[in-house]
Parts: sequence; C-alpha cells; structure tokens
Amino acid sequence: MVTFHPHDRGDRTVDDRHVMDPHYSDLSAVVSRAEANRAEMSRLHAERAEVCAAALDLVALRVAQRAAARPGGGGGFGDTVPLREVLTELAAALHVTERTVSTWLGDGAALVGTYPATLAALREGRIDERHASAIIDAGMPLTPENREAYEQAVLPIAETDTAPAVRDYARAIATRFQPDIVAANHRRALEERRVRTYDLDDGLSRLLLDAPTALIHGIYERLTMMGITQGEIDADLAAASGPTEAGPADAERDPEDASEDRDETAEPDERSLDQRRADIMCDLLLTATPTAPGDTGLGAIRATVNITIPVLTLTGQGDEPALLDGITPIDTDTARALAGTAPCWHRVMTHPITAEPLHVDTYRPSTSLRRLITARDQHCRWPGCRRPAHRADIDHTIAFEHGGRTRPDNLEMLCRSHH
Repeated sequence: MVTFHPHDRGDRTVDDRHVMDPHYSDLSAVVSRAEANRAEMSRLHAERAEVCAAALDLVALRVAQRAAARPGGGGGFGDTVPLREVLTELAAALHVTERTVSTWLGDGAALVGTYPATLAALREGRIDERHASAIIDAGMPLTPENREAYEQAVLPIAETDTAPAVRDYARAIATRFQPDIVAANHRRALEERRVRTYDLDDGLSRLLLDAPTALIHGIYERLTMMGITQGEIDADLAAASGPTEAGPADAERDPEDASEDRDETAEPDERSLDQRRADIMCDLLLTATPTAPGDTGLGAIRATVNITIPVLTLTGQGDEPALLDGITPIDTDTARALAGTAPCWHRVMTHPITAEPLHVDTYRPSTSLRRLITARDQHCRWPGCRRPAHRADIDHTIAFEHGGRTRPDNLEMLCRSHH
C-alpha cells in the first residue's frame, strides 16, 4: 500500500499516481491499445497504397500490351478498358464503389511515386490515412520541383496535429512554394459554385451553399452578429415588460382585463444562437431582392482584414498570396476588395516556413489615436507649413511597408503637398 504525504507531492511520479488510483492505470492501458491500433491501421493503409500503385502498374502494362497487339503497334492513348477492369474487379471484391477505388488508386500512386517520406510516416504509424490525404490534396497543383520541399515542410506538422488542421496548413504552405496556384484554383473553383438541398428526418432539410470563402465567412459572421443583437433586443423587451409591483390602480382592475394584458405580453425568446441564425437566414433569403450579375456582395462585408505578411515578402524577397485569418489562401482581387472597405487593417508578420505569428500591427490608426495625433500636432508637421490638422492626413514617419509601427512616435500630421 502506498501512503501519500501532502509534502511529498513534488516527489511523486506519474507511475506513483497510477498505483494510487487504478483509474489512471486502466486509462493508460486503453490509450496504449488505441495507439497500437492506430499504428496498425496506418501500416495497413500504407500497404494498401502500395497495392494500388502496383494495380496502376498493371494498368500501364495492360495498355502497352493491347497497343502492341493492334495492327501496326499503335499507341494505347485513350484506352480506358484496362483501368475499368481494375476498378470493377477491386470494387466488387472489396464491396466498395468504383469512385472509392479510384481515390485509393490516385492516393497510392501519389504516395509511392511523389511523397515517399509521407508513405514512410504512414507505414510507421506517425500519421494516419487522413493526414496523408491532406498532404496529397494540397500538393496536387504543385510542380514536381516544388513537391519535395513542400513535403518536408508539411510532414512535421502532420505528425503532431489533427488532419483538418494539417489540411489548412498544407494549403497555406503550398501557396508559399507556388503563389500562382491560388488565383488559378480560385478561378476554377468559382465555376463550381452552387446550391444543393438534402432532405433530413422529422421535417427538416439542409441547404448547402458553395461560394467564395470570403462571402461564406461574411455571411456566417453577419448571421451571428444579427442573432446576438436580436437576442439582446428580445431580452431588453422582456425585461421592460416584466412583472411590476401592484399599485392601487391595479387592485381595482377587472381580472379579465389583466388576463388579456398577460396574453398580449410577448413570451421571452428562448431560441439558441444557432436557431436564430437559421431563422434569420430563412427570412433574409425569402424576402431579399436578388443582386444584379457581377455584384459579388463583397461590398456588404465590413471586415477586419488580417493580412498575413511573411517576413520574406515584407523585405521584398517573396511574393506570396494573402491568407484569410492566417490559414485559408484568398486571391489578390478578393483581398483588395475586402481591404478597401475595412475600417482597420491588421498586419501579421509570420515565419516564412512555419507561419508562426511573429508580430501584429495595424495600418490605420484607431479613433482614439487619431484624436491624440490631431491634438498633439494641430497642423502639418512640415517645417513652415501651418495647414490645420483637419485638412491634413496622418502619415507614418517610417513607412508601414518598411516596418514602421502605427503608434504615436511614428505618426505625424502631413498635408497632401508634403506627404
């Protein structure tokens, strides 16, 4: 039996705690089994990738054989029969769809032929199948010469983070190695925007909207703010119409009249924020007027724009795209449209490889900072110029793009002539 002394707490180890409480020992055993299970599943997925790559080798061999058997030995370009044979045979044997087999074949070919380090990590259980798929999908648009460096940058993240997070990081890292893929991907994806519906149980249906990322985030944030505001208004109204102390006049009133007043009093809004979002969205869609073609809706979004600037780009040695909230790449035109309507810009300087934030700054001074600079300078700071502050602009002494901070010691009033 282990005797616990309060003053010995600092000398206790994890193993001692497990002895004291069997729960921790049992939990540790469960975690160990889960880790072993994950490692074994990852090893099997790596083996499946190699099997799928071998299947594609058979497809290529079969295509070549069929081409050689043709009169004149013509090439087998466009011969899809061997691939269809493999798809149907594997799908029937494994009781899955041909689309699933097609995905496995593509991932297997990518892991074996393009991402060997990722395949090794999968085989050793350091990542799982979803991590590998995230790396493959994000790296698909990259040119062959960029893929090895991309894999080396993203794989350490995959070994320590969740698959959804790795997918976001992988997309951002891919754009650093090949910035031009963002605009091309966005133009292609924009052609696929659409709305779909799915019927659920119990009288509910689901509406799915595929639209530009900036618009979707703007829609969700607007619904959230409207839902919060509506909840606050309803709470204020409920408080204002709540029970009050009875006075002499109330004592003389007809009970039936009092009952009618209670019926007319609005019940408190007990909807959750999610329910308010859904109700507001239905109201807006059913009562709003459609926009004209070409009106993207970006102008309705008043955003606080987080512009992520890697240090290499800040010094003029790089050319990387903007990132929405530091994760999702957005095309330059969308970033400019949002920045044009933003009341404030936030500059986030990051490490060029890890994307870790190093410093945050703003370009446009806040209202209080503007008042301070106006009161301090009173007029244009150029020697000899007396143009009043209300006819001048606040300017950075050391330019913002050159690392200047938005703070009093780096700001001054300058008229347009002396900018």
